[in-house]
Amino acid sequence: MTNAPLKALVMLLFFSATAPAGSFAQDTARVPSPASPALRIQVPDVLLVDQHGKQVRLGSDLVRGQTVVINFIFTRCKTICSPMTATLARVSKELGPDSPVRFISITLDVANDTPERLARFAEPFAPGPRWSFLTGEPARVKEALVALGGYAPDKEAHRPLVLVGNATADMWLRVDGLGSASSILEAIREVRAASAPPVELDTATPSALDAAAARYFTNTELVDQHGKTHRFYEDLIRGRTVLINFAFTACKGVCSPMTKHLAEVQKKLGGRVGRDITMITLSVDPANDTPETLARFTKKFGVGPGWYFLTGAPENISLVLKKLGGFTNDPNTHGSTLLIGDTTTGMWVKAPAMSETDNLVYAVEHLDAPR
Repeated sequence: MTNAPLKALVMLLFFSATAPAGSFAQDTARVPSPASPALRIQVPDVLLVDQHGKQVRLGSDLVRGQTVVINFIFTRCKTICSPMTATLARVSKELGPDSPVRFISITLDVANDTPERLARFAEPFAPGPRWSFLTGEPARVKEALVALGGYAPDKEAHRPLVLVGNATADMWLRVDGLGSASSILEAIREVRAASAPPVELDTATPSALDAAAARYFTNTELVDQHGKTHRFYEDLIRGRTVLINFAFTACKGVCSPMTKHLAEVQKKLGGRVGRDITMITLSVDPANDTPETLARFTKKFGVGPGWYFLTGAPENISLVLKKLGGFTNDPNTHGSTLLIGDTTTGMWVKAPAMSETDNLVYAVEHLDAPR
């Protein structure tokens, strides 16, 4: 067994934002990343002032050793600043009060944005203690803005840019600040995955790899759209190529078009689905998604055999979702990532579920191609 599949399994466990060395996605780039390419950013350790009037160093006090979410605003802004900050407030609420993620909003208008004005601007968004609104001396603020890619000569024309990153891991992603909270949450998950410490796995033999995968994915019992109970690892993904996504039946956004799109993927994969390929859609709303509800949902899209829509006890669904990076407290903020993997080899890749069907089929069919 080569090192690439073993590395891929480790990367899966932490959901790295980039494909592992030797994997299909890195070699062909046919399946695009769900976030922008990783950026190279050097955060200056400039002395700035937060909304409480406290002096803080951007690099050493706020960024170093932490996953951070950074945006650029000014208090007199009449367009994108408040909506963008409201989106970050939803992200912060979703992460919860115990999250280690730090939020940073840097002013583009040092001439007017005093700490007091920043505090008044921030108040409606109820920022927690890990959210800093920063101003300071013009030269220092400009140095920070330029380094982070947020500088705009005309502040009225600034872009709704959000940076999600971890300086220690040298991992930075750029996200649309006017997009959904779920896209920012997904970027946070990817950056945190890339900055997580390595895991020691005994994968020297196929049996050891199988045992490691069984321990990780677990045999948690879930229920499909036909009311049948399955052990997640043993019954559904062991020894197969699998496609896994996340949805819920009351979804008013991406779930229906995503399911329709993946139904086309199933058709193109043909008889392999249900034989050596398994498709899985995990409900992010187990409180409402019963087997009967899921069955009605699948009929609308002509879902065929070998594609399991799974629900179950909330604690069981939550456990599996957390293992796969799909857990969310608010179903409306769930991600649209498709996971494609093979537990036999440990090779996994990620792609947007709405990627072109031919690209997704290619990813499945060439997942274990020799490198």
